[in-house]
Amino acid sequence: MSFGLAFPLGLLALLGLALPLLVHLARREQQQPTMFAALRWLRAVRRPRQKLRLEQWLLLALRLLLVAGLALLLAAPWFLHDGGGGARVLVHPALAPPTSGAEADVRWLAPGFPHIDTAAPNARQPVASLLRQADAELAAGRGLVVHVPAILDGADGERPRLSRPVQWVVEASPPVADAVSPAPAPPDMVIRHAPGLATQSRWLVAAQAAWFVTAGQEDAKVDFAPLDAPWPADTKLLTWLAEDEVPEPVLAFANNGGTLLLGETTPWPLPAPAEAVWRGENGEVLLAAARHGQGRLLQFAVPLEPAAFPELLDARFPQWLQAHLQPPPPAPTRSDARAYAPLPGAATYAPPGQPLAPWLAVGLAALFLIERWLAAGQSMRRPA
Repeated sequence: MSFGLAFPLGLLALLGLALPLLVHLARREQQQPTMFAALRWLRAVRRPRQKLRLEQWLLLALRLLLVAGLALLLAAPWFLHDGGGGARVLVHPALAPPTSGAEADVRWLAPGFPHIDTAAPNARQPVASLLRQADAELAAGRGLVVHVPAILDGADGERPRLSRPVQWVVEASPPVADAVSPAPAPPDMVIRHAPGLATQSRWLVAAQAAWFVTAGQEDAKVDFAPLDAPWPADTKLLTWLAEDEVPEPVLAFANNGGTLLLGETTPWPLPAPAEAVWRGENGEVLLAAARHGQGRLLQFAVPLEPAAFPELLDARFPQWLQAHLQPPPPAPTRSDARAYAPLPGAATYAPPGQPLAPWLAVGLAALFLIERWLAAGQSMRRPA
């Protein structure tokens, strides 16, 4: 358990400890001389030197405690229970719990870091974020030991960098079959066009046909029709080439999770501007995108004509278009544990502690009531 102060400058209020001392010195009982006739002719003697004396010690001690407590309250004290001074051991749920070290701080590498005596959590855990959380919550100076399997799931794009050295223990684990991710299927695009934009839409029809050939679906037909033709209920990608505003049913398609591709002549239907996702060789925007509800909304920034869109004549145009229409695949999360050992050198975290201010305020209130009770008793006993 460790203690700290969130605002150490608050201790400057300890200078106020001089105030109760001055009050008690100023309020000492004064002895007033009384003149008697039989003594008035006596020779005046030298008055003894008065010494500084403090009276009512208990009341003074309470007032000093009140001032010191207020200064401590201003400094915002906190305490942190870090589980002792030994190293914390984290075990990946894919491994068996260790049989030794029952007295050590051994926990599962899982959210909440449950104790090793509890049931093993799910083996698929966000290892990288959990390591950073454990590093942030541990007090400075405590060691960290992590047991992981040889094949590690839950890794992110780079090795984690922590504020302390980590003893990274890689243990053998049962072999895990590597599932081969199938190649993404080409987007099944439904094209709806206005009569005057049929020529521009044929570039997209050609791109869709090229996708089918690449996927070995040469017999598949492109859904290419005028604007008034309905689209299938299972449509995921709808291209809308028109010169008028987007109808509400078409916007509802994107809002419910679909991907809507608009032509350059269609007014942008959203109040917020879109983000450029495809630029030409000279930096000009070719395609912009924005989120709309649960789906995506994209729009060409130039007409689908070779004079304004030279990339249409490139043989790679279907692949480029497919890459921008489909969201990027998720980053791989499986890694070789030996190559994923955390790096030191990160900034030291200030672990959040539990504030002591509420408990201190209750204690000060109790001291204040006792001080008032004693002060009232002293005033009643003081002679008039």
